[in-house]
Amino acid sequence: MSEHTPVLVQEVMDLLKPKEGDILLDATLGHGGHAKAFLDAAGKGAKVIGLDADPEAIKVAQKNLSQYGDAITYHEQNFNTLPKAHVHAILFDLGIGSHQIADETRGFSFSSEGPLNMQYGAQENLPDSYLEPINVLTRRLNRYPDAHELIDFLSPMALADMVRLYGEERLAGVVGNAIAEHRPFESAKKLASVIEKAVPKFYEKGRIHGATRTFQALRLAVNRELEVLEGVLPQAVERLLPGGVLAVISFHSLEDRIVKQYFRKASSTCICDPKQPICNCEHTPQLEILTKKPIRATEEEITTNPRSRSAKLRAARRSSP
Repeated sequence: MSEHTPVLVQEVMDLLKPKEGDILLDATLGHGGHAKAFLDAAGKGAKVIGLDADPEAIKVAQKNLSQYGDAITYHEQNFNTLPKAHVHAILFDLGIGSHQIADETRGFSFSSEGPLNMQYGAQENLPDSYLEPINVLTRRLNRYPDAHELIDFLSPMALADMVRLYGEERLAGVVGNAIAEHRPFESAKKLASVIEKAVPKFYEKGRIHGATRTFQALRLAVNRELEVLEGVLPQAVERLLPGGVLAVISFHSLEDRIVKQYFRKASSTCICDPKQPICNCEHTPQLEILTKKPIRATEEEITTNPRSRSAKLRAARRSSP
């Protein structure tokens, strides 16, 4: 498995400020890069609760972090339900890892000859999709559909809606029709080729591959990533001890918007309708925003780790009760 390089490590540590005895809930453990930095910075008595839905990532993390022994506990699970523990810091490093893109069996890569799966790992208790046709398909199959099944069974209109909502693809109708016309697909590579041919040659002025937004949409839809993120942020705040810090690294505007809006609401003294002339909600702020604007990677980091170019880091501190 290709090694995954974590992004914004020092920036995350500057916000979390690890110290002796602190506990980090790393909700997206990956290969353990952020967890290692946390334990090294915190020192004596620090612990990490590590979650990851990908069993292969967990295996690599256990190897990479073996020197820390029982300072780390590993949980093979999606972060849609967080362990019932009170912690000093929580980190979400969202999106897909380079190790997952490199795995031919997943179908995440445009060049993958493997099956169109796009699942991170075992899927349990995921929330309903934002799109009702996906919920209907889920009930029909009696399980969560993978990317291949979404492509095979959704109508052209539903495919277009999915690509538009989860991929912010302005040519969603063109893409949806092209997918429906050429299905079934035996590989991710074939799907990427069909989409690339369907969009104009001047697509995005050559800045990105023609299938980029569609592949993002499929991945988000398969794993219910936006729905899970929206539901887990209130859980995360409840798990934080007073003064604890919640940090979230996102990689596209859909994720960042959810985090930004939640932080704004949870830090506000009023959540009434703006049209309401008088506040009567008596809302008590739960968070104090630490990043007025998202923190971005330095040019030096982008040079060594191109994936960091699109990363945005936001953080907030749990208010005292």
